[in-house]
Amino acid sequence: MDLPHLRELRRRAVMSQEQLAQRSGVARDTISKLENGQRRAYPKTVHKLAAALSVDPRVLVGGVEYLEESGEETSGTSSEKKEEKKRIGF
Repeated sequence: MDLPHLRELRRRAVMSQEQLAQRSGVARDTISKLENGQRRAYPKTVHKLAAALSVDPRVLVGGVEYLEESGEETSGTSSEKKEEKKRIGF
């Protein structure tokens, strides 16, 4: 499984690869390879990393577009949210 958002989420959590490795139990070398697309993750690894980053595993694999600051998952598909984005210029 590819993890397209791993590096971004780790950086948002203000964690080094070593810190994420310690919190998740996943080797730092593995985290580096996952971030660089040199390795694919097993589902168990995805769950460990997601737990250490305090995110839903779907966020790591790209199944959720983004998380609101409040931590609420959104898909950006409702017309109400699209209208809100238009009003604020995004």
